[in-house]
Amino acid sequence: MSGWANQESHIVPVARLIASLAVGLILAAIGGMVLGEYTFQGEGIQWLSISGGVGLGAVIAWVLNRVWAHNPPLWMCAVAAPLALAGEALAVQRDMDGYAWPPEGWVAVLLAGAAAAYGIYSANKVAAQEQAKKA
Repeated sequence: MSGWANQESHIVPVARLIASLAVGLILAAIGGMVLGEYTFQGEGIQWLSISGGVGLGAVIAWVLNRVWAHNPPLWMCAVAAPLALAGEALAVQRDMDGYAWPPEGWVAVLLAGAAAAYGIYSANKVAAQEQAKKA
């Protein structure tokens, strides 16, 4: 039990990584199913669907930042981005139901990954600035 209290222990980062993957996969699956209900079909650019991708990436980054107690390591960008990409890809695939993806679908997928990676990067940068102030 003392390994949980010691922040230098390797147990806490491993547990946080496992929790990050579990919660990220759950969010990606639920987000993909929910966002799959918004249509990419129709005239013009589908802004609601694109913003859904950005929102999914932001939610995944927000939750993963909480798992890491607002101090995520920078390599978590490489975990958060694919989770958001997978969730939004599921949403586009569900919506298109076998049809070719529109350009907006690809944009939504890329923006989901970018939003998740940027959210982790920003939290890492803020945590580093806070640690520098304390030192």
